[in-house]
Amino acid sequence: MDTQDSFSGALDSNLGLYDDAATSNFEARLATSDSMDVEPEVASTSVRIHATFGMEEEDTEPSIDKDAYEDDEDDDEDVLEDDLSLLMRSWVNERSSPEILEYEGATIENLMELVDFQTQKMATQQAALANILKMDVDRVKYLVRSYLRTRLSKIEEHARHYIKETMYRERLSQNELEYAKGYVELDERHVRRSFLDQLPPHLRGLEDVTAEGLEMVSKPDLDAAAFCRVRATVGEFQFEPSEAPIVMRRNNIFITRYSIIRNLLEDGKVELI
Repeated sequence: MDTQDSFSGALDSNLGLYDDAATSNFEARLATSDSMDVEPEVASTSVRIHATFGMEEEDTEPSIDKDAYEDDEDDDEDVLEDDLSLLMRSWVNERSSPEILEYEGATIENLMELVDFQTQKMATQQAALANILKMDVDRVKYLVRSYLRTRLSKIEEHARHYIKETMYRERLSQNELEYAKGYVELDERHVRRSFLDQLPPHLRGLEDVTAEGLEMVSKPDLDAAAFCRVRATVGEFQFEPSEAPIVMRRNNIFITRYSIIRNLLEDGKVELI
C-alpha cells in the first residue's frame, strides 16, 4: 500500500544514518541479563495457573570498570547502556503483550543520537575495531526495527479500535497514528470495491456496532495468557477474587491473564517475558 511504503521508507531512511559504529559494552549487558539462574519456589493454584521462581534479592546490575574509559567518555557510555536496557525491555514487553503499549520515542531518539556520535568518533579507528563495533550497531538497529515493526503489526490488526479509543491514540507516535488512519481508509476502500458495493444498500454499512448489538471492530484479547517477572516487590496481590492474595516478590515469575497484571506493567513493577 502507498501509506505503508511511505512509512517504511521513512523508517529505513532514518535508520540508514547509523551504519558504522556502536558501543563497546552492549554484549556485556546482554551476557549479564542472560546469566541469571532461577529456582522453583511456589506451586500453582486451581483456578489460575501460576508459577513462581525465587531468586535472591540482590542487585543484578552489571558493574562497570569506569577506570577503563576516559573521563570524557563515561557519561556517554552509561546513558547508552541505560537507553539500550529500556529499549530491550520495551521490545520484549511489546512482543509479549496483546495490546499496543506506550511508544518509547525518547529512548529511540536518544539511542540514535548516541550511535551517530559514536559513528563519528570511531571513524578514525582501525578497520578491525570498526568492524567489531559495527556489529554492535547492527544489533541496536535490529532491536529498533523489530520494535517498530511489531507495533505496526498490531496497528494493522486492530487499526479501527486504536484510532477510535483515546487511550490508544495517545500511545501512538504521530507517524503511527497517520499510518493507522491511512490503513483504515485503504482497507475500507478495498472492502467496498471488492464486494460491499455489490450488496443491497442496507447491507453496505461499516458501523462499529450493528443494530443487533454485534461489535464489528476487532479488539485485543486482554485476557490472553502472559508470563511476567516482578521487577520490584509488590507485596500481597489479589489475582482472583475467589483466591487468597499472593505475595509478589522481586524476580518472582508468574503466568496469568494479561488483564490482571496490566496496571502493574504500566507502573513498571513487572515486565513480560
